[in-house]
Amino acid sequence: MTSHSRLSYSYTCPPKPFSYTTLPRVVAENAQSHPDQEIFILRRPDGSRTQLTNTELYNQGTQLARYIVSTGIQKGDRIALMGPNTLEMVVGHVGILSAGAVVLNINSEKTNASDVHDIFESADIKFVIVDSGEHDELLPATKALLQHSDILSDYSKEEGKIEVLFLRAVDLEGFHHTVTLKDIYAMNLNGIHLPNTFPEDSAVIFTTSGSTGKSKMVVHTHYSLACCPFSWIPDVDYESIDYNDRPFSWVGGTPVFHILMRRSRVFIDAFLTINGKNTDFLWRVIKEERCTDALLFPYVIRDLLDLPQRSTEDGYRLNHVVTGGQMIDSLCTKIMESFSRHLVVVYGCTELLGLNMYGPLVKGETLMPGEVGRPYPGVEVRIVDEEENPIGLDAIGKVQARGPCILKEYFGSKQLTANAFAPGSWFRTGDIGKISCNGSLVITGREKDVISRGGRKIYPVMLEDLIKQMSCIKYVCAVPVPDRRLIEEVCVCFVSSDRTELKEKDVKMFCEKTLFARSTLDGLGVLPAFYVKFEEFPSLSNGKPDKRAIRNEAIRRLHLSVE
Repeated sequence: MTSHSRLSYSYTCPPKPFSYTTLPRVVAENAQSHPDQEIFILRRPDGSRTQLTNTELYNQGTQLARYIVSTGIQKGDRIALMGPNTLEMVVGHVGILSAGAVVLNINSEKTNASDVHDIFESADIKFVIVDSGEHDELLPATKALLQHSDILSDYSKEEGKIEVLFLRAVDLEGFHHTVTLKDIYAMNLNGIHLPNTFPEDSAVIFTTSGSTGKSKMVVHTHYSLACCPFSWIPDVDYESIDYNDRPFSWVGGTPVFHILMRRSRVFIDAFLTINGKNTDFLWRVIKEERCTDALLFPYVIRDLLDLPQRSTEDGYRLNHVVTGGQMIDSLCTKIMESFSRHLVVVYGCTELLGLNMYGPLVKGETLMPGEVGRPYPGVEVRIVDEEENPIGLDAIGKVQARGPCILKEYFGSKQLTANAFAPGSWFRTGDIGKISCNGSLVITGREKDVISRGGRKIYPVMLEDLIKQMSCIKYVCAVPVPDRRLIEEVCVCFVSSDRTELKEKDVKMFCEKTLFARSTLDGLGVLPAFYVKFEEFPSLSNGKPDKRAIRNEAIRRLHLSVE
C-alpha cells in the first residue's frame, strides 16, 4: 500500500498475520511435520558434511534443555553462548530456549576480556555454554575470555561462581567441565520438567560490536523473532536451501530464523570466506548442496566475480543472491550475469531486524547506490529533520522506523532504551537517508559518519559513489581528518584495482574536474582536501572496512594533529 502523503513515510501492509509463537514450539512442530528434513548442513574444507534433521534437533535440544534445568537454571535466566558456527552451537541455541532461559550471544572473535566480564556481570550470567570448535581452534581465545570472569574453576560447587559447559571434550586445565554434550545425550533426564515459554518472553540477546563505545545488549522476544520479516527473499513456491555462513552470534547469521521459517541452511566456517582465498570452494559447496538462494556480503560477491569463467560454464544458477550490511553499488548487479537469476538488497539493524528490501532485481536492471527499496510487511519508515519533525519526499534527513520485530529493550539500561526512541515509538536508526516519490528508501550514510566541514554537512557515501565511477578504483572511503580552522576536513582514501598505477594526483584531478563545476555557497562544496592511497584497507571481523583504522592511518600519513 502506497501512502498518499507527501511526507517522507513508507509502509507495506502485511499480507498475512504474524506468527504468535515461540521457538521451542516451532522446533517441535518441525520435527512432527518434516522429521527427516536436513535443517542444518555443515560442510568442511576436506569435502565432508554433517547435518541435523528436524527430529535430531528436537531430540538433542530437548535433552540439553533438561540438563540445563537440572542444574538449577530458572526461566528467564541468561545463559552466555560462545563458539563458532557448528551443529553443536545450533543445539545450544535450542537447548537454552527450550529450558526457558535467554541466549546471550558472545562473539569471541570481536569481544575483549574486559567487555565479556562486564557483560557477564551486568547480565547476571550463571551459566556459560562453550564450543571451542571441531579442532579446538577457539580454545585459546575462550580461555583468555573466561579467565577474566568469575568462572567455577574446580569440581566443587562454589556460591556465586559461573558454571561452564563445554559442548565437546577439551583439554583446558583449571576449568570446571565435568560433562560434554555427548555425556548429556546418554543421561536419563526424562523426569525433568521443562517450563512453558510464551511469545512475549525474552529469547535472544545480541551484543553489538561496541564500535562507538561499550557493547549494547539488544533483547528480542520469541514474538519479535517469530514475526520478523527478515526472510532474506520474497515468498517463494519452492523448497528452499539457503547458503549462509554468517556467524551465529550476529543477527544476520543466527540459526533461529532458519528454524522459525523451516528453511534448510548450508554453512561453512566464516573464516574461509573472509580472506577471499576459498571462493572456489564456497561456490563448489553451493552447487554440490543444490542451494537455491544465498546470503553473500558484497566482498564475497566481488570474489565470485573474480573466479575464472569456467566456474559457471555448467549453467548452474542460484535463484536469489541476497546482500546487505553495507552500501551496495552497481558492481554487485554483475552477479546476475553468471551466478544468480536475481539480486535482492536488504536493510536492517540489530534492534529492528529486517526493515527494507529492494528487488528481486533481474539482469539488466540498475541499482542506485544506497537504495534499499520498500519496507518489509508491517514495518513503517519515515525521515525526520533535526527537530524530529517529518520532512517532505526526496529530502535527506534522519531515518526512523517501527514495527512488530522491534527490540524489547537494551538489557540493563532503561535510559539507553528510552534514548533510542522518539515520540510515537519511532526507533532512531542512526542512519541518514531519504524516501523517493515511489516510496523507496535510499540510505546516504550514518549520522556519526557525516563530516562537518566549517558547518557544512558532507555525506561520505555520496562522495564515495562518485569516485567509484573511476574504472581503476577498487575500494574508496571518505573520512574526516582534523583541521585547525574548519574542525574537520575531507580525506579520500582508496585502493586501486590490481595492475594499475593509480596515484593520489589522479583521483584529485578527477574530483576537481567533476566537483569544481558545481556552484557552492561556501566556495568549497564537497571537494576533498586530502587523498591517500592504500595497498589494502584494514577490515573488521565482518569484512567491512574499518573506518576508524583507515582514518587513523590517514592522519598519521598526513602528519595531522588530532588536538
